[in-house]
Amino acid sequence: MRSRSNRTLAVVVLGLFSSAFLFAGCTTTPSSHTNESRDSGFTSLWNAYGDCKSTADLSKATANLDQLRSASLLGHEKNGFILPLPNRIAHLVSTPTSRTAVDVKAMTSACALHTGELALNQGYLEVARDLFVSIIRLHEGQHSYYAVRARTLLAKLEQGLTISLNAR
Repeated sequence: MRSRSNRTLAVVVLGLFSSAFLFAGCTTTPSSHTNESRDSGFTSLWNAYGDCKSTADLSKATANLDQLRSASLLGHEKNGFILPLPNRIAHLVSTPTSRTAVDVKAMTSACALHTGELALNQGYLEVARDLFVSIIRLHEGQHSYYAVRARTLLAKLEQGLTISLNAR
């Protein structure tokens, strides 16, 4: 009877030890290098968006817009999640897609609207027109805020050109 209770105790202790080891392994954080690269990708996008929306410098806004556009074309991040796996099964697991908690398309559209307004106010009418048209094309078939605002600004731009041509 005593050997049976010792076995039961050993199984319980072994089970608790295994569970503690398993939970400790599951709750460890990934390497800081992986987190830093993800954060820097997201942070750089967020900073570009914030800088674009807050600047009155057309060239700076254009540079930020280019950064946002290239990020939306590349899929937001270059570095994916790296899961350390044994070589025998690593080829069976695909890298998960990168995801951000923001809509890069919307950020790009907002930046393009701001940049277009800057260009319009500074007299760069062709630049403004191209930006407004690009937003309309990006949201083609949609009644999004960005497309409606771009159409409004484009109409304002074209009306201003018509008035100035008629005045001459």
